[in-house]
Order: sequence, then structure tokens, then C-alpha cells
Amino acid sequence: MTDDTIHHNRCPLCHGSHLTHYLNATDHQASGRQFEIAQCHCCGLLFTQDAPAPDTIGQYYASESYLPHNNGRGSISLVYRVVRSVMFHKKNALIYRHQQHKGTLIDVGAGSGDFMAYMRRKGWNVKGCEQSEQARREAWRRCKMRLDGDVMTIQYSSASADVITSWHAIEHIHDQQGLWKRFHAWLKPDGLLVVAVPNCDSVDAHYYGSNWAAWDVPRHLWHFSIDTMTQLAVSHGFKLIDIKPLPLDAFYISLMSDPSKVKALVNGFRFTAQVLNDYKQASSLIYLFKKTL
Repeated sequence: MTDDTIHHNRCPLCHGSHLTHYLNATDHQASGRQFEIAQCHCCGLLFTQDAPAPDTIGQYYASESYLPHNNGRGSISLVYRVVRSVMFHKKNALIYRHQQHKGTLIDVGAGSGDFMAYMRRKGWNVKGCEQSEQARREAWRRCKMRLDGDVMTIQYSSASADVITSWHAIEHIHDQQGLWKRFHAWLKPDGLLVVAVPNCDSVDAHYYGSNWAAWDVPRHLWHFSIDTMTQLAVSHGFKLIDIKPLPLDAFYISLMSDPSKVKALVNGFRFTAQVLNDYKQASSLIYLFKKTL
């Protein structure tokens, strides 16, 4: 441990002191380093131990292959963009199912602004924030979307959002307690919070083990199961109203996890078929919450 890393002696979620080694995962995007994923035996939370501190983690996003900020022409980049486009329609339909009133939508971790631009075309008043300066510049260049910066410093008005979305973003944010307090403050009493994260209990996570691409250490600081995500939300005044799988993620994550692309595609079909019978095994999950307090 050094001054530029964060070591947890107690669980960041339940403050339990019984922490054990879960596995070691390798950063294949930037550094080639191994990082430990630890587990709390009180609540089950998995988290990246000795992760870089907020002021030093930026170097681990510097790789040109980091897909959320990348517009390359490789096969995996192409799959990522195709999947993302298909999912915009499904995400919009899911939001409409639970929130018919089109008002203000805040997207946290907006990347290059593509989802915000899509929802703007659907009639929403959109706002969003993104830590990466490169991604914010890209959002303006491609979509004419002006994104705010760090979610922990921006000041959106209280009870101003009809919907808050965060697609594969909260697992990157160090201060979960502060983040969820902001979610609660920004959302209207009848508003909808939509959070999508990788599922560490998924069939592909168990299959690939330490090679599962969605560990994505050290950028992913937290590795949520249904139980730990629900505990975190409930502790900040939310109730879970629905969970949906992100079905196409199994293909994308398998392609990132497996050196054999043919085998990865076969696995993607196999994992997707298993999820049809049990959404709890999906590679990634969408959680929908309402405020209770």
C-alpha cells in the first residue's frame, strides 16, 4: 500500500471487519498489473483492494483501447458500438414503462454523450456529467452535448430530475456514500433511478474467473451482486422495483475475456440462453429504484 492507493480495513458498505482475498485480476487495458479483489464476509461485497486514489487513477484510463471513450475500428469496438445502438432503444422503452412523463433526465457517467443525444431526440430535457475530459470534448464534437465534469462536485438542483440514469458508471466512482446521497437529493419524489452494472454472480463471471473482462481492475472499484446493490440502495432511501438483464453484454464481455473469438461467440449464445431461465445469471443487470424517504 502507498499514499496513492486506498486500502480498506473495513467493508465500505457494511463496515464489517472480516475481509478476505477473493481473486487477483489483471489490468489488460493500461498497466498489465495485478490487483486484488477482496470480499466482505458480512455483506458479500466485492471490491478492488489497494485501488488507485482519485487523483492517480486517471492514468489507468489513458489507453486508446478503453472502449467507452474509444471510436476505433477494431472488431470489438465495432461490436461495442452496435450493441450500444441496439440497447438505446431498449433502455428508452424500459424507462418509459416506469416513467411516462418526459421531463428532465440526468445521465451520470455519460461517456461521449450518445445516450443523452438519443434521449434528447425522444423529447427529454437532458443533463449529464462525465469525469473524462476527452469524452466531454467528444460529446460536444459529435453530439453538441455540453457535459458537466466530476459527479461529486457538480451542483444540480434538489428534486429536479424525473429520471437519473447511470450505465456502467457507478462502479468507477470512489465515494459511493456521497454518490447515492446525490442521487437521492437530485431525484423528484416520484422519480426513477436506473443503474446498470456488471453482475459478479453472472454465469460468465463464474466461467471466466479471474479472466472475466468485467472485473476491469482497477477502473472498476466495486463489483456488485444483486444482494449488495440492493443493500446499498436501501441504505440510502431507495426501494428496488425491478431488475432487467442486459442480454447482449454476454457477447461483448465474452469477446473481451476469451482469446478465441469463435469460442467467445459460442459462449455468448450459451450464456444468453441460460439467462432466459434465470435473469440473476446475466452478465450485467439494470436496477430500477424509487425513493422511499
